[in-house]
Amino acid sequence: MKITGEGPVSWNRVRAAYQQVARVKGNDRPAKARREEDSVQLSPDSRFINDLKTRLAGEEDIRSTRVEAIRARLAAGTYNVPAADVADAILKEMGR
Repeated sequence: MKITGEGPVSWNRVRAAYQQVARVKGNDRPAKARREEDSVQLSPDSRFINDLKTRLAGEEDIRSTRVEAIRARLAAGTYNVPAADVADAILKEMGR
């Protein structure tokens, strides 16, 4: 995969550039010591998304059960949706 016109990414060059930047910033400690201090903080939006994913994971089983029930009704020819409901949903989606 080419990211620039120079050919494939050389990870050794990337690592060397990272280490050079670390030294320029006055951080002459070994890489191992830096790793112990690294930390990650999630933004409130990220935490919110993770919470939603956790909640929705339990609801996925309910949803799949409902989808399977609808599929069975479609296969049997007993699933009918009133045309007015379809039209309302389309208009709602269009923002009218």
